[in-house]
Amino acid sequence: MDNNLEGLDNLVIIDSNFILLPIQFHIDYIEEIIYKIEGKTEFIIFKQILDELDAKENRFKSKKSSIFQTQYNTGLKYLNLKKKNLNIFMENQIKVHSETTDDFLIRKAIEIKEKSAQIRIYLATNDSELRKKAKNSGIYTIFLRQKKFISIEGPNIC
Repeated sequence: MDNNLEGLDNLVIIDSNFILLPIQFHIDYIEEIIYKIEGKTEFIIFKQILDELDAKENRFKSKKSSIFQTQYNTGLKYLNLKKKNLNIFMENQIKVHSETTDDFLIRKAIEIKEKSAQIRIYLATNDSELRKKAKNSGIYTIFLRQKKFISIEGPNIC
């Protein structure tokens, strides 16, 4: 991915809860994001996010598991369908042992931002704490508002 940043305007890092949106809220979030932000946009999903969802799927061993599994599988099908026509990349990177997934996402966003200052980095997440950390780190956030609207907030720059 790092080699393909030339000519890119926006990079959207997708958190695990966004992968589940298509079936939870019947929203085409990829298209909504592309519509809302201007310029050439690419999306990235880290292996860490998929591993986190796999672990969550394995923790549930009940009816709740089948609901989650349906949401997860539908989310992955949605991404694979979108990958055919859009720039969606899976990066084979995971967190170091001592960090949380949220810390990993913030670290990766900051690393990419530092390498390519001309690119706007967005973190697509519905996690309010992660959104706050991202904004405080100079990262734009994308989230779902009122279960149907994609919203974007700019970073807190001091």
